[in-house]
Amino acid sequence: MSPKRISHLGPEGTFTDQACHVYAPSDWERVAYPEMHQVVGALVDGEVDEAIVPIENSVGGAVIDVVDFLVGTSNVQIKGELLLGIEQCLIAHRGVDPSEIKVVRSKPEALAQCRKYLDTHLPDAVRVATASTVEAVYMVKSGTREVSAVGPHRAADLAGLPVIRSGIQDGQNNVTRFVMLASTDHEPTGADKTSIAFSFMNRDTPGQLYKALEPFARRNINLTKIESRPTGEELGNYVFLLDFLGHRMDPEIVETLNGLREVAPMVKVLGSYPLSAKVH
Repeated sequence: MSPKRISHLGPEGTFTDQACHVYAPSDWERVAYPEMHQVVGALVDGEVDEAIVPIENSVGGAVIDVVDFLVGTSNVQIKGELLLGIEQCLIAHRGVDPSEIKVVRSKPEALAQCRKYLDTHLPDAVRVATASTVEAVYMVKSGTREVSAVGPHRAADLAGLPVIRSGIQDGQNNVTRFVMLASTDHEPTGADKTSIAFSFMNRDTPGQLYKALEPFARRNINLTKIESRPTGEELGNYVFLLDFLGHRMDPEIVETLNGLREVAPMVKVLGSYPLSAKVH
């Protein structure tokens, strides 16, 4: 029997790579891709059994590409989550003084997580987005002394570069939430969370969001997250994203979702899965 295969954002040394090693058993084949659309595309195309992707960070917020993918796809669900503590580092050539740095490279989410440090200590340095933190680190290795990167300590070790300053993220409780994607979600465990998306499909009526949330309040269902995204169809039209405690198969959740469907024409269950504790 062939081992399971799981895709993740590579190369080795990214936070997603770290999360993948925490989640996936040692006998699974971990397949790294350089771009996020390739990570999820491998799952859609059946090249892997699961994919692990970051979906939100406690400082930078939602990872929009992943959120939009989940809302737009029809054959992928969330089957698990993992909360990973994040420590970002400033990485540069050996002996470089921060005053020499004129460029800071990293993926957009990592730069956002370190905004306060960069504004205070490197206010004149140009921030350049890369596909991954590891790519940024290796660009430093092949570049000049004025180029630096924001990334994991492990990435610096792999590249043979020193960490100029560790723990530069804005919040010391910086956590990235990863989700595991598959063709089906997880069976009930008794300690579950469900993610859904819903939209009023251009039907603008007074109190419609209140009516949509009322079934949850009436049954004392704990909402852990609510946010909105533009539908991309017309200004002012939104899809709402909701996380709440419970499994889609729980009787009270079934009733609640039926109540939501009475006021929201589009309701999509993104998946039900076990709650995760924070790991490092």
